[in-house]
Amino acid sequence: MTPGNEEFVRVVTSLAVTLSGVIAIIVVDERRLVGVELERAWPPLSRDCAILALLHIGVPHLCVLVHFIRTRRSLRGGVLGLAWVAAILMCNIGAQLAALATVDWLGL
Repeated sequence: MTPGNEEFVRVVTSLAVTLSGVIAIIVVDERRLVGVELERAWPPLSRDCAILALLHIGVPHLCVLVHFIRTRRSLRGGVLGLAWVAAILMCNIGAQLAALATVDWLGL
């Protein structure tokens, strides 16, 4: 496999894992919010635009951190956000390594 192909596998895997993780975490958390925290959440269109904008910059996982800080407005929200960002990053790294190992194992 050429270095260009390896980079392509990494980018596609990262995009799939990170984007789906960010969307899932934010949407599931929004469904659990009540009261004031729900009022502070992004409207769906604004949420989607924020995710897309940060995706273009290359850091869509920061939407998770902003979401938790925005809705909780406490240290607890910041810690929860950082924990979810770390989880997304670890899943991203694991998925990239698994994809590259699979491509290597298949001899592609």
